Amino acid sequence: MVANVPEWMLKNEEYIATKDSDGFLTKTGLSILSVLSRIREKSSKGLVWASPSVMLLTVLLLIVLMAVSRNMLFSYVVLAETLLASLLLCNKALARSVKTSLSAMLLSVLILLPAALLGSPRTMLTVSVKVFTSVALLNLVSQTLPFNRITESLKAFHVPDLFIFTLDITIKYIVLLGDVCVNMLNALKMRSVGKNREKGKALSGVLGVTFLKSREMADEMYGAMACRGFEGEYVKPKSRGVSWKDAVTVLFLAGMVALFIYTQHAISLA
Repeated sequence: MVANVPEWMLKNEEYIATKDSDGFLTKTGLSILSVLSRIREKSSKGLVWASPSVMLLTVLLLIVLMAVSRNMLFSYVVLAETLLASLLLCNKALARSVKTSLSAMLLSVLILLPAALLGSPRTMLTVSVKVFTSVALLNLVSQTLPFNRITESLKAFHVPDLFIFTLDITIKYIVLLGDVCVNMLNALKMRSVGKNREKGKALSGVLGVTFLKSREMADEMYGAMACRGFEGEYVKPKSRGVSWKDAVTVLFLAGMVALFIYTQHAISLA
């Protein structure tokens, strides 16, 4: 007995999907990957000239002294030293540092442009130079020190454990949730057929799933930390002694403080 095959099953169906641009998904995925690559990028170990706590103290003190300085000579000296130290970075890290510093400087120039047009161009020059130097110094530290060494040095400065914990977990989960977003964007791109006129809804779905995944990860992290006896207290790192690099850095910092005092005294006598 031969079964009768329905006529609609014998017809050839050729579905040609309409072309659609997936540039939005591609650009979003590349943007997330670029941020993740910056976080995961290894530091330039050759530039670690002192312990993390001494390096952070030096950079922060230079930024503070430069911010309160009334003599541009001090700011130019710090700028020259920062540029010389940045030249030791690899080409990729140096280009990123210059790009970030220039972006911050251009933003400050745009903000202070009305002051320059009203007759105070020196104010715009002073602020833009200080902003460029400060951002370049921070980029130098981020390219030199691994993130775990930075959080370790924060404990040496008696920063509250809650602040260190929040900063540490935030950076780590930016990477984890970024991977989740990239995987979902790739899955959405591979499964998209035809033209989608409502890409905003797809993005909102990705964000919603990422939020639910973050809640799940938070519960898992809490359980893991509870099992390991973590009570929110970071142990202060053991002192490794003062090396010759630390001594040289402290002498350099003392010289910069002396230069700051001299320039301030000179401008007060002028």
